[in-house]
Order: sequence, then structure tokens, then C-alpha cells
Amino acid sequence: MLSSAVSAHQPRRISWDAVRVFAVLSVMLGHITHQGPLAHSELDNYPFKVTAQYGAAALMVISGYFVCQSVRRGRTERWWWRKITRLVPPYLAAVLLTYLVMRIASTAFNGQGFHGGLWNLLFGPTSDGRAWVSSWYVPVGWDLLVNLAMIQGWHNGFIWLDGSYWTLPVQLLVFTGAALLWSRTRWFRTGRRIQGLAWGMVLGPLVLRFWVFGVHNPSPWAYAVINGFGLHRMHAFAAGIAIWLWARDRMSGRHLALLLGAAVCAQDLHLYPEHMALPGDPARMPSILGFAVMLITICAAAKGPDWTFLRPFAPVITWLAGISYGVYLLHQELGYLLAKALLEAGFTGWERLPVVIAASIGLGWLLTVAVERPAHRWLTRPRRAVAPAPHLPPDSQIRRPESSRGPAPVSVGGPS
Repeated sequence: MLSSAVSAHQPRRISWDAVRVFAVLSVMLGHITHQGPLAHSELDNYPFKVTAQYGAAALMVISGYFVCQSVRRGRTERWWWRKITRLVPPYLAAVLLTYLVMRIASTAFNGQGFHGGLWNLLFGPTSDGRAWVSSWYVPVGWDLLVNLAMIQGWHNGFIWLDGSYWTLPVQLLVFTGAALLWSRTRWFRTGRRIQGLAWGMVLGPLVLRFWVFGVHNPSPWAYAVINGFGLHRMHAFAAGIAIWLWARDRMSGRHLALLLGAAVCAQDLHLYPEHMALPGDPARMPSILGFAVMLITICAAAKGPDWTFLRPFAPVITWLAGISYGVYLLHQELGYLLAKALLEAGFTGWERLPVVIAASIGLGWLLTVAVERPAHRWLTRPRRAVAPAPHLPPDSQIRRPESSRGPAPVSVGGPS
């Protein structure tokens, strides 16, 4: 999702790395300074707040662009498998780490404990049987299973160990759908049909969510359809598809502007569905404008010249882009827990902010080098082929010793 995707036949473009890093930093700052205090009111003393929510959507736009860029190359099954092996192992490791740290830290913050035994320590309820003593939730074994299986979006009663995890099942569904469409049918390989697919990804979920299912109090199965399949995020991938078509002169600039405008409206409606009757709500403007600016920036990265003015900073930008997926997975909930510990140690908001950002980058780097890259190499390395059986002539050509008795052996497989 966030790992770099550069053709082996083209030089690395600093512009794509810069866009990716900026989007991830936007997500981090929004979670640390805005979402964190919303979830835990005691953390509300940062020097500023980033209320705009557009970073994750921008990352999905980039992902949609590079799906079109890379799915056409080589065997589709191998492309899909490389995507899976890049994303899933670090996600599973992040879930395990977050779960264990949440249990230990949240019980300490709440003044709770566990009954004796390793099983109760790892998976059982707290000693008082309460998981919501405060805003610091103590997860149990069921929460771990739900998050490992990536089914949090299928029921509103499931707990997300980390709010950032919602992107992964959506990404996997999109990659699987792209692989099936590209490998099983040629219907979507023409420009006009891909344009129709992009429009369907923007308009279809809007019709389902706001007309078929209704905005307020949808039934559980409707909630599962929208959130489980990630339909409320499809417009971001559609924007990436449209930008890819435009960058290859398979979509006009006017058509692109129309589709991207629809994607911005869809982003706003899905992000703030309860306020859909208030289009002028000022609280929504940072997210709308931020997403629109990111779309323009991604267009510039896709079709414009490379941003050579950033070359002096290329080593840092490229390094951050390479570990961005790990940073994304580990910055939110663990960042909240670290911020709480720092608050209790007397750190001010100005002091906590750089520490949490630095710790998130460090953990992301560790997850990348210890899990993501080695797991990807191991799972995608060519397997040693089994040596073929020696070629034997037909039985009729095998000379048998003169002293041999009885009938000749029967050949089950026949001549080779």
C-alpha cells in the first residue's frame, strides 16, 4: 500500500516519494493532535491541531494509480501474491505488538490487574472483569482474533485495536478485485470501460449508502456491506485510476476534473454522513480542501516533471517513503499510549509531539527491517525445483540378465 512502486526500467522519481511521505505525516499529525485528544481528553494540550482528514484517502489514490501501473506487468497471480506478502506479515506483527502493549499499558493506567496464569495475562479479562474503566480500553483475546482476521468492519460491535487498520482489508479487496478483473476478463482493458468502472466506484457506493440503505441507523447487514467491503472508500481508488488514465492520455483533462470533483464530494459525504444537509459546515472545509489539494499534487507527480528541487533531501525522503507502511501501522494507538505515559511523566504538549513522532518513525523502521522486508523476500523467493526423474527407456529396451526368472515387470506409466 505505502511501499514504493517504481518500474525497473525507469529512474526513481522523488515526487512520488515526497507525496507519499507528506500523506503519511498528515495522517500522523491528525491522529496525534486531533484524534488522540478526541479519544482521550487528557491529551488535549498540544500546541496545534491538524483537523483535516485526507492523508489516508490520498494514500489510497496513490495505491489505485499504481495498481493500474503494475497489474499489467508479468503474471497477475505473482503480482497479487507480492502485494499480499508485502502487506499482511507486518500487519499481523503490528496487531500482536499493539495488543500486548495495550493490555499492559491500559491496565496500568486504569489501576487494574489480571488473575494469575499466563493465559489470563495474555488473553483473559481484568481482575475486576471490566474493560472500559476509562477511555483506555483493555483488549481481550476475542479482540485479537477479530483484528488478526481483519473483520472489524463487518460488525459495529467489533473493536479496532488501532484506528489505522481499516485501510488494510480495503486494500486487499481492491488488489484481489483488480487481479481477478485483469486476469479473468478482457472487458475492463479498454479505456472507456475503465472510465466506466471508475465512475461506478464513485457513484455506486453513494447510491447504496444514502439512497438504498439510508444514512441514519442502517441495519447491521447494510453496515457490513458498506464497511466490510470498504465501499465508502472506493472513490479514492477511482481517483487514482482516473489520474493514471489521464497521465497516459486515455482520459481528457475535462473528464478528469469532473471525476475528481465527484470524488471530492464523495469523500466529504462519506466522511461526514450525518451532516450531509450542511454543505457549508466550516468544520468540514479543511478535509475537503486538503483532499482536493492532494489530488492536484498527485496529478502533478503523475504527469509533470520530477521534483528535482527536492534532490538534496532525496536520501531522507526516500528512506521515509520506504518505511512509511510500518510507520502507518504503528503510530496511532501506540502513539496515544506513549503520549499518556509522557503526560504522566510531566511532558508538555510541545515536548510530547516530537517524541511521539520520532518513536513512531523508529518503530516503523524496526517493523520494516525486521518483518516486512525479510518476510516479503522469504515468501516471494523462487522455490528450488524438484530434480526430474532420470529418463529411462521403455521396458522392451531394458536388457534383463540371462539368469533372471519369471515374467518381466509391468510398467505402470508406460514409456516415458
